[in-house]
Amino acid sequence: MTVPWPPGSAQSPATAQQVLAYLGALGPWIEQAREDLDRLDHKVQETGTPAGTQDIAMTLSVWQAIKTRYDDLVRVWDSGRVTDLELRTLAAMTWGSLNDMLTPGTTLNAGAGLPISLPEACRMLEALIAQLSSRYQLAPVPTETTARIANLRAQAERIRDQAALDPPAIRQTTSAAIAALTADLTALADKADRGADVGGILGPLEVRAARLERDLIVGHAERAQLAEKAALAAKRRTALIAREQSVADLVAATRAMVTPAPKYAVPHIEALGDVPDTAAGLDAFLARLDQASTALDFVQQANQQAQGAKAALTARLEKAEAAHTGDTGTLSATLPGQIRDLLSETPARLAVIEPLITAYEAAGGAS
Repeated sequence: MTVPWPPGSAQSPATAQQVLAYLGALGPWIEQAREDLDRLDHKVQETGTPAGTQDIAMTLSVWQAIKTRYDDLVRVWDSGRVTDLELRTLAAMTWGSLNDMLTPGTTLNAGAGLPISLPEACRMLEALIAQLSSRYQLAPVPTETTARIANLRAQAERIRDQAALDPPAIRQTTSAAIAALTADLTALADKADRGADVGGILGPLEVRAARLERDLIVGHAERAQLAEKAALAAKRRTALIAREQSVADLVAATRAMVTPAPKYAVPHIEALGDVPDTAAGLDAFLARLDQASTALDFVQQANQQAQGAKAALTARLEKAEAAHTGDTGTLSATLPGQIRDLLSETPARLAVIEPLITAYEAAGGAS
């Protein structure tokens, strides 16, 4: 079972003929993968191992994600009735990430969903099936030894290409495994060329290659998730720092405007430190940013309410004055001016002003 490799890229869409050829190869490959999974599922059911059932469920969820994306591609392809716009859409669907690819309740390296493309998902599925076939001693679909060796060589090339995308520190940890795999593959091919029976060592080598390729794909996906989360944290930190200044300005304006003013402190975002570079550190940092954002909301709301209280008292005074229209008494003549003087003070003493307005309202029969 060899993964059909799509032509073109997200930036350079394939031609209609190339898309037709790819979909024509991918469909049977998906069906063959399902047949292999059904055989594996039957074998696992015979063994009755819970871990095997979970492995099959996870692998089937990857298969389903691939099948769903394939069905979407076929729908957009619409029997070849495509323009340049549809071809670009097909390229984006092929090379874009398959997020939320796992069914609820399943896990894959602690992630419910991996940002990997359709070709990477197909390679991962191929690797998972090879692992399960070896684990449960289920012989793969019979193929010629030379074809299997050719597939291994192609897989080794993909592994080297994948490893080249890793940061230098990561490459140091994988270079030895890749070198060992390449050396063993060369030795196996040489033995096969001399006519030796390599069936007993070919299967384990295929499993090693599949596991190594799967680990590289998962590692890339996890690092992509980490980079995306770090970018999100940095963006939120920058936004909260700007908002911190805005809320601080609001607090200063409120304290100059009214007394008593809220006495809540404005969170200092930069005190949280720089964005971490580990998954656990990022999760904790994002949680602290959430807490800081909630605190900013609280301080902002409290100060806006304090400023609104002064505006509400001004409105009450105007309403009371309207109710006193035509009243020539001493209270109506002097109290409104006194209240306005108090309202114009900075800061305005709300605790003094509110009882005076209440008294003025009562004198005029205002509610």
